[in-house]
Amino acid sequence: MAIPIPLLPPGARVRVKRGNLPADNALINKTGTVVQATEYQTNMYGIVLDGEKETRMFSPTELEVVDVEALPPERQDAKQRRALP
Repeated sequence: MAIPIPLLPPGARVRVKRGNLPADNALINKTGTVVQATEYQTNMYGIVLDGEKETRMFSPTELEVVDVEALPPERQDAKQRRALP
């Protein structure tokens, strides 16, 4: 059994691109920030586009990652350690 996780963390910067679903042509190439990403709904991300206040939902195929925030140092250190059984 697999546990789905969102691939884009909240705070990641993304650019809207043409995906599998029909999208508004006015939104193509606009940038925004991921504000909603949950393991219960991995097929949609809540994005606030630059200059807007409302959250829009996009599928992962419609998003291109521009910048992802770096993990805090303690999380980076934890990733380097071996997992416990």
